[in-house]
Amino acid sequence: MVDQKVVAFVEPSFYGVDFVERTHRKGCKVIAIGSSLDNPMKYNYETFYDDFLVADIRNPQSIYQAIKQSPYYGKLDALIPATDYASHYTAEVAEWLSLPTIPSFAAYNARNKDLARKAYRDNHVPSAQYAKVANYEEACQAAAKIGYPVVVKPTNCASSQGVYFINNEEELRTAFQKLREFKKTYMGFDVSTDYLVEEYLEGPEFSVELFLRDKEVIFSSVTEKITSDLPYFVEISHTSPTSSQEDRVEEMIDVSVQAMLAIGIDNGPSHVEIRLTNTGPKIIEVNGRPGGDNIASQLLFNTYGLDIFEETVNFYLNLPIKDDFPVERATSIAFLTSRQNGKISSIEGMDQIKNDTSVIKYDISVNPGDTVKIPESSDDRLGYVITTGKNAKEAKRKAMDLINSIQLVYQ
Repeated sequence: MVDQKVVAFVEPSFYGVDFVERTHRKGCKVIAIGSSLDNPMKYNYETFYDDFLVADIRNPQSIYQAIKQSPYYGKLDALIPATDYASHYTAEVAEWLSLPTIPSFAAYNARNKDLARKAYRDNHVPSAQYAKVANYEEACQAAAKIGYPVVVKPTNCASSQGVYFINNEEELRTAFQKLREFKKTYMGFDVSTDYLVEEYLEGPEFSVELFLRDKEVIFSSVTEKITSDLPYFVEISHTSPTSSQEDRVEEMIDVSVQAMLAIGIDNGPSHVEIRLTNTGPKIIEVNGRPGGDNIASQLLFNTYGLDIFEETVNFYLNLPIKDDFPVERATSIAFLTSRQNGKISSIEGMDQIKNDTSVIKYDISVNPGDTVKIPESSDDRLGYVITTGKNAKEAKRKAMDLINSIQLVYQ
């Protein structure tokens, strides 16, 4: 009888819940490590784990001690990050335990945008001009040197939190006033007091979904993206495969692989964000994990039959990894957002989504009486619909038409 594999996940949440579910389904013993015993119910994986260890996930020593003092010390087959914010700490602990992992320095590079930008620059990967700054005065100097418009962001956040499009010094001053008040991000992690001032990259945005094995690409796909109107960068649609710029796909994939290798990721999944400028693809950022926003869990699975969560677990467990993913169909997701600030009195148009046969999944989280606003980050989105089609243009059109059919009526 084959011994049951024991797999631990650090703070399963959001996309990380798919990791727990797939691993439980594989018959592994699943250990969740998190900051609170309430988290399995909070993040909806209460039926997918076998044991729970409490640790301060913001401290690698705490994660290590929780494992060391548990019955699983010396018995884990894998330790996998299941949230962005603890990915570098998880990799560090995995190295201490001599478990398979991406290098901790690579995970640190992916989590810290300033380190990643330096790695791109040092390795000649097409990217944005940038400067790391600590205050408004330094930011003014950097913006003047780079040239307006610029983008300002903390070095360690995600989901478009704290990201500002800046046209001039007055807007920069306002952004820094807001950034000084932005102290904590998801799960109590401190927001860095260092910031990046970056060149604004003009052009359509895409994400590149990749899986590498010993530096070789075994899966790649370019996902088309639509973001909200400036000055914010909220993602409101993804389509896989892309319905535009198909002749530039290989170029975007090549630059994305260069970026992964530059920061030190040569195995496993990555979600790379990129803009196609008039001088070619340039890197926004690399995330050393499967794509969120249902890209990995729904779009890649329905389009290619790829379960990237299961394949990632196979990588960590040194099991065979599938490497043939033909395009089966196209899939698109569109997000519901508010066009104004106010309180909702009613929601109309839901019947079209409920009755449309192209819909794979939908979730509308806004209710009458809720106060909503024009979205500034992904947290401000109000729901989504996922559709399929025989090609990318059809899937995208269906998703956008259906989400636009929902009418938010304001008081």
